[in-house]
Amino acid sequence: MNQVLATAQQILDFKVGNISVGSILQGLILLAIFNRLISAIMGPIIDRILDRFKLETTLRSFIKTFTKVILNFIALCVVAESIGIPIASVLAVIGMLGLAISLSVQGALSNVANGFMILATKPFKVGDYVAIAGIEGFVKEISMLCTKVLTIDNKLIIVPNSEAMGGKITNFSSEELRRVDFETKAGYSNKFEDVYKAVLEAVKDTPTALQDPAPFVRVSGYTDYAVVYTIRVWTKSENYWDCYFDLMQKVGEFKDKNGVVGGVPSMNILGVGGPEKE
Repeated sequence: MNQVLATAQQILDFKVGNISVGSILQGLILLAIFNRLISAIMGPIIDRILDRFKLETTLRSFIKTFTKVILNFIALCVVAESIGIPIASVLAVIGMLGLAISLSVQGALSNVANGFMILATKPFKVGDYVAIAGIEGFVKEISMLCTKVLTIDNKLIIVPNSEAMGGKITNFSSEELRRVDFETKAGYSNKFEDVYKAVLEAVKDTPTALQDPAPFVRVSGYTDYAVVYTIRVWTKSENYWDCYFDLMQKVGEFKDKNGVVGGVPSMNILGVGGPEKE
């Protein structure tokens, strides 16, 4: 037994430079312990901490990713030191690798930087309906590299964060209310008051249309055969499209109920007599 222990000790003491077999085993044990600790911290522990601050989904994702990177870096340094590799050497290697990687993935780093810009300025959040990089849809996910947008026809489009922040951003969900604007036409034979009445009744009969702020109906133009009326109605942002299409239908129905006739293009044909007789 003593001989076995002595042989095992010799194996553990075997070194290549400053690194021994025993230090390698010690490092592997520490690595396994750190792996369990990081898994525990990144699970329910960090979730409970973040729940106290009631952070948005986007911010939670960034914090969890950043925390995991920092914890893994600390674990790597401790394990390297236990094996016998100086931390200064580890930092030097990581620095050189970081420089090489940064030069080869400049686009990805730009996306990460713009991801932090999205986090800091909050031009949109998950669930908002936006127009970014020429694309309209609902923001499904914001990560460090890209933003995922789900279009109305259920297409998932991945937009790099550099493109998302590199142009104009329109957030249709940032405000509680949105205004529905459209036009309708009526013939010249109709009285203005009758058209106003029909439109306002249509607005009142639309459940998603708000009465406060008050709806707006006014004459906004004339064509050769009809008067153009502009209609502006407020609704909640999440009800915008329902309100828009419901109003289009209701206005047509109430124009018919109130006897409002549409403008029809017409043409006057003048007869010209034949050649005069001498």
